[in-house]
Amino acid sequence: MSSVAAHLRSNDGVLPYSALEGAGFSRGAVRSAVQDDLIVRVRNGWFAVPDAHPEVIAAVRVGGTATATTVAKLHRLWVADDDRLHVRVRHSTGRLSSPENRAVALDRTAHRVCVHYSTRSGLDRARDPLTLALAEMFACSDEVAVLAAIDSGLEGRALEAEHLDEIRQAMPRTRRALIDMVDPESQSGLETKVRLFLRSRRIGFRAQAFIEEVGRVDFLVGDRLVIEVDGRAFHTGLEFETDRRRDLELLLRGYLVLRLSYRQVIHDWERTRAAIVELVARGDHRWAGRGPYAPVLPRSTFGKAVSDTEA
Repeated sequence: MSSVAAHLRSNDGVLPYSALEGAGFSRGAVRSAVQDDLIVRVRNGWFAVPDAHPEVIAAVRVGGTATATTVAKLHRLWVADDDRLHVRVRHSTGRLSSPENRAVALDRTAHRVCVHYSTRSGLDRARDPLTLALAEMFACSDEVAVLAAIDSGLEGRALEAEHLDEIRQAMPRTRRALIDMVDPESQSGLETKVRLFLRSRRIGFRAQAFIEEVGRVDFLVGDRLVIEVDGRAFHTGLEFETDRRRDLELLLRGYLVLRLSYRQVIHDWERTRAAIVELVARGDHRWAGRGPYAPVLPRSTFGKAVSDTEA
């Protein structure tokens, strides 16, 4: 293996020649590696190993750095449906190229590319650091989707609590308060979406509430409305049976169980959230004589419960 290729592989697989030169590789060594098909020229002054991540190569070919949702996906964070390539470029950049062919001019709509014009430094890298990429997401994504990605980063340890300040500082000043709404206990982007909706409507809830003989439930709204969010398209086998056993136990104890699917939260959200509002408006989230069980449950560290009059 070429030492040039080995160096590229240890650096996301894509680097500008200036970085290769700084690592001690001559132009002749780089040219030889290209001729031997060990590396490829992505655009003028940029090189990659052939099996580098295709979206990172594509972002560099466009003329910038992979960022926002593209980088969040590389870190396996929860992201909403977004098939666009996100590329951060210098604010003064003129001509940009197709992600497939540097000889073809970019058509943002046809090529499914979201361009982030920026005055920040760091465009000598093939992709942005995760904290900067998440801050860039606020420029082109719904805030709920961004917070869901941050929640999943904290839950999966791709992010630590101290990284939140880095994201905050990189965000537009007018939106920095949104970082206060993250919750590292959220286990999926679907949970984040439901949680933020409940908070926006000032509906009292406890996240990850513990119920005896059942365990933790995603949300306990008021006294008795349990909302469980199924993060996968299908629950089968032991997982399916466990969910149904829990649902039966909750019903026997007088709880009302609302189990939401991915489709209901993502593709049928208007109807789903209207149903939650209707259940609360009818008072179905309160015991109101519906059974002897009225357990006192701990508040979630991050889920803010509001007063009965607010709910």
